[in-house]
Amino acid sequence: MLNKREDLCRKIITKYLGPPSSIRKPDFLKTPEYPTGLELDIPYYDYGFAIEVQQTRDQLKDELCEENWIALRYVWYYEDPFEKIPDILRELGLIP
Repeated sequence: MLNKREDLCRKIITKYLGPPSSIRKPDFLKTPEYPTGLELDIPYYDYGFAIEVQQTRDQLKDELCEENWIALRYVWYYEDPFEKIPDILRELGLIP
């Protein structure tokens, strides 16, 4: 279910910003516990943010993104991505 939801979110945001980065496991998300790195669902490093399509928050991922100047925003499984994604982009000042 989440993969379909993630795909839908990716399609919605791509209409606004173009495709996300193909690098989903950046070096800053590699830790001793996760040597291959944690994964971001929909990263836009050039814009300084990433979107996670989640059921729960990942505190470690939050902290590592914040330390590396990446604003991590969530689309929760119960939220309407057609409303939530434009809200996130407005919050970040990327669309009017």
